[in-house]
Amino acid sequence: MHSEIILKNNSNIPIEDKIDQINACIESIHGNSAAELISITCEDIGYKTPNFTTSGIFRLHGLVKAFNELKPWCVILKIIKPDTAEKDNVEHHNYWKREALVLESGILRELPDSIYSTESYLVEEQQDGTIWIWMEYVKGVYPKTVEQFSYIARQLGRFNGAYLKGIKMMPEYEWICRAWLKSWSTASRMYAPKMEEYVSRISADNVQSTWAWYQEMLENIDSSIDSLQQLPRVLAHQDLSQMNMLLVKKEVSESQLVLIDWQFMSISGMGEDLGKLYGVNMSLGIIPPEQYIRFQSSLYNAYLEGLRDMGWQGDMGLVRYGFCLSTALRSVWEVPQFFSIMAQLENEPNNIKLEERLTRLDCIITVHKQMAEEANSIKLTLKEKRSLIEDGI
Repeated sequence: MHSEIILKNNSNIPIEDKIDQINACIESIHGNSAAELISITCEDIGYKTPNFTTSGIFRLHGLVKAFNELKPWCVILKIIKPDTAEKDNVEHHNYWKREALVLESGILRELPDSIYSTESYLVEEQQDGTIWIWMEYVKGVYPKTVEQFSYIARQLGRFNGAYLKGIKMMPEYEWICRAWLKSWSTASRMYAPKMEEYVSRISADNVQSTWAWYQEMLENIDSSIDSLQQLPRVLAHQDLSQMNMLLVKKEVSESQLVLIDWQFMSISGMGEDLGKLYGVNMSLGIIPPEQYIRFQSSLYNAYLEGLRDMGWQGDMGLVRYGFCLSTALRSVWEVPQFFSIMAQLENEPNNIKLEERLTRLDCIITVHKQMAEEANSIKLTLKEKRSLIEDGI
């Protein structure tokens, strides 16, 4: 420990043992190996909904002295850890080492210009089996408005379009997930509350119709996911919740879209990432129920514009199909949650938070039903088109 360094550790990690690593990060930030480390403050940022494989996320900052001038520095430290045995499989949607491998590979430096990522300074395995990832700190704003989300959707379209048009080559690493939705939906069903017994004693027509729709969706889920696997392939982020998207203002241009947390990186069907963007931010309450339809229309149109920006002139039905079906399949998690909360409300009828959550889930499931129906209609249309082409008409 360098006695002259002012250290303030507000976390439970031994940051005093990581002075060399901090200096290496500072050299990357300021490009000066002679910079003298003056102070370190380490804070647990208290991320509320960490991944099962995330042990903690910390912000380290302080001052360095270079050429008799004090300069600030700041880095993000993310610690990832092994979890269940299934997450040790590279094919799992939440393979625990994936983000470390993404950052070590340098793949994020080769992304299309529509998407930016944080710089990775160090990736180091620890004796306790965890991996410490030292990353650039980026200051930006989280999207809230339909305009901000639509800007992101257009950038997403450009990002996906670059792979569709061969402007960027698809990476070949084995640890990139090839069947993200299949893995996620399987895990969701495994961990979702079992609500069959509860539903069987509820006679309300709307409850029974939702359950019947859900059961039918489960019966057809394998063929639904297989159909998504037939869509044109793109590189996808697959975790586009509000907290993973930063809009960074640049002096001479529009905001840059910076995506963090590439743990779910996958090769997916076109439109799937858009479905995740829309679906997960409804689930998290970022998109308010009264704006579900407005967001749906605006996000889709912006994504399509992004594809067209890159010169993609393919069948819009394929795009819409990927968007609708990937959104609707989120019901494998949402519907069991809906009935679980309904059951909780029987015991806590005055719980306003539960009531609000139930109302939101009801609205979300209504959107899922509509989009599933649209996906089925598109599928029939696409089949007819294919049949006509095969018949030479």
